[in-house]
Parts: sequence; C-alpha cells; structure tokens
Amino acid sequence: MRPLNQLLDNDAFVKKVQYLIIILFILLIGFDIYLAVDNTTDNDTISRIIKTYTDNGLYVLTFFWGALAANFFFTTKHVLLVSGTVGSIILVVFAIFIYWFSLGTKVETLIGPTENDIRIAHGIYMAFGFIMAFIFWRQSSKKQ
Repeated sequence: MRPLNQLLDNDAFVKKVQYLIIILFILLIGFDIYLAVDNTTDNDTISRIIKTYTDNGLYVLTFFWGALAANFFFTTKHVLLVSGTVGSIILVVFAIFIYWFSLGTKVETLIGPTENDIRIAHGIYMAFGFIMAFIFWRQSSKKQ
C-alpha cells in the first residue's frame, strides 16, 4: 500500500490524472453533441438516455449523484465510522435495495405523478445518497 500512497502524493501524477479526466469529460461532451447533431441516431444522445432512465424511475442514478457529491466536495479530517471499503459496500447495498424493490417508484406514487413531484422524489434520493455517503463513504483530506 505504501507505493500507492507515494504515487498519490506525487504532484506530477495527480496533475496527469486531472488532465486525463478533463480530456475524457470534454470528449464525452463532444460525443454527446455529435450524437445530437447526427440524424442517423434518432436523437439518442448520452444525456437523453440518462434522462430517460431517470424519468422512468431509475432513482439509483440520483442516489449515486448525491453520494458522489458528498465524497468529492465534503472531505473528512477525522476517522470515519467504517472503512472506505465497508462504506462502499453499504452504498451499493442501499442502491441494490432501491433498484430491486422499486423504491423510487413507490416514493413517486406517495408524492404524486406531476413533473414537480418527480423532481421532489429525485431530490429526496439525492439527499439520501448525500447523507449516506456523508456518514459512511467520504474520502480523507489528511495525508497519511
């Protein structure tokens, strides 16, 4: 594990990874625009496919967006309740429960079928993912 920590402490390596992520993000946006302009794809862009799945009640995606937001933007300086691996397992288990038992559509039927109600349901799952990740699955900001 020591060589991995040394690699992550290397500023040049971290910069290369950051540039790679930025390039991949730009390529993804470019590919999405290409698919939107191309007439042969029937307007099946990456963003439309994701929107279709979330509109059809796949609330697992918004759950993970909330979890990722907590992990990336709210680092911790103290020891977590559980290790990062156990926290990841907890998040995946909750996501499986959300998907397997169709909890997203059950919340949607409790709230209502209108567009604003569906947005509220997505907000609930995003907040739930954020809270779960905030408790169990945040990255450490301290150097070890």
